[in-house]
Amino acid sequence: GRPPVGAAPVVRVRVAPPALRTEVRMMAPSPRHVWVGGYWSWQGGRHSWVAGRWDLPPAPSQVWVEARWANEGGEWLFYPGYWAPAGTAAPPPVAPTYVQPTPPAYPVGAPPAELTVTLQPPPPRPEVPPPQPSPEHVWVAGHWDWEGQQYVWRAGHWEGRGRGWIWVAPTWRQHGPHWKMRPGHWQRPDGDGWRGDRRDRDDDRGRGHERGRKHDRDRD
Repeated sequence: GRPPVGAAPVVRVRVAPPALRTEVRMMAPSPRHVWVGGYWSWQGGRHSWVAGRWDLPPAPSQVWVEARWANEGGEWLFYPGYWAPAGTAAPPPVAPTYVQPTPPAYPVGAPPAELTVTLQPPPPRPEVPPPQPSPEHVWVAGHWDWEGQQYVWRAGHWEGRGRGWIWVAPTWRQHGPHWKMRPGHWQRPDGDGWRGDRRDRDDDRGRGHERGRKHDRDRD
């Protein structure tokens, strides 16, 4: 059956949902149809967009109460949408309460695996971040990821930052006929954690030394 008013949340996570997408409503199939707005659900360990649709209420006197996310004690709770008798007020959002986030669970010294594909990634999608849950939350921008045989957009979200950690955004770079992506990761400004940027600097310095030696040989 349908969840009643005040139903318990079905999901509890620490990752804030992205901003709601702007949807274009097609013409209603009939005057009796009600628009059920799209929302972010939690599937497979990430936020996944569920598109809006026209639906028929189970009874003529019922209305649709939209699904919602609420921040409670530093965690995000998802309350599914449901049909309710007309005139029933939707439950108010819970006042946000912030709790110091735990440090990111990234293993020190374990670099994320790079992806290599032959297709150029699409241009980034514009995003409008929702309000920042707290000063200690960092906006992790959306990006194109490669999943199987196609690009998949990973929507941006706010994520709690452990003290002393900084977020390094994922990057796509062209290497000849291929495109390589370095996944996003957390690291410390003092170098603790993955030192992926140092590896590039070492490579660049090595190439610079090779160019310098070649230049000396040419001059001789």
